[in-house]
Amino acid sequence: MKIEAVKNVNITVLFTSPINHLLIDQKELLDLFKTGDEEKDKRTFIEAPGLKVVIFPNKKKEFVFEGTRILVNDKNEVLPKDSEVIDDFEKIIKSNMIEQYKIAAYGFNYDVVVASENNDFKISDFVGSKVAAIKGIKSAGVNILFEKDGATYVFEIKPIGSEQKFVAHFNAHFSTNKLPNTEELKEKINKEFLEFKDIIKKI
Repeated sequence: MKIEAVKNVNITVLFTSPINHLLIDQKELLDLFKTGDEEKDKRTFIEAPGLKVVIFPNKKKEFVFEGTRILVNDKNEVLPKDSEVIDDFEKIIKSNMIEQYKIAAYGFNYDVVVASENNDFKISDFVGSKVAAIKGIKSAGVNILFEKDGATYVFEIKPIGSEQKFVAHFNAHFSTNKLPNTEELKEKINKEFLEFKDIIKKI
């Protein structure tokens, strides 16, 4: 199988206790990403108890502050090596809005569209022969949790529309209270994507 399109690249940081939303100032947050371009700077700000979300539709970026985590999403459909997601994350994490001493873990998430290279995918490629033998199966997916080199991974894949097209998700989770520096994060988000790509290639 091969990746046809990258739909989302994400970095998420988890905290030991809920985020202090009083520190997350709307103006300060928006100023971090201001470009001076009226179209690019158009945004939607959503606020509810325990939740703050900033969406820049023309930049295809989202920043979510909820519960005990912060999510930074880049939906520009670019490879992680070409994404600004780490630079955006660094602006937030280094601001006065974040209590860094509460950091408990971080991780990367990727969402992609995958296609069978030869249009020869069969249900049995995903599941064992006993499950594949069930009559009337229309589609099947896989959800795998595994560990490697001190990290925890989740790999999910399921068909969409055509039997030969799939949506795949990959999460790499690191339990540590110390974040790598900017360059290390950029290297790691690309490295874990290559791990994801390798898994898909083997299917």
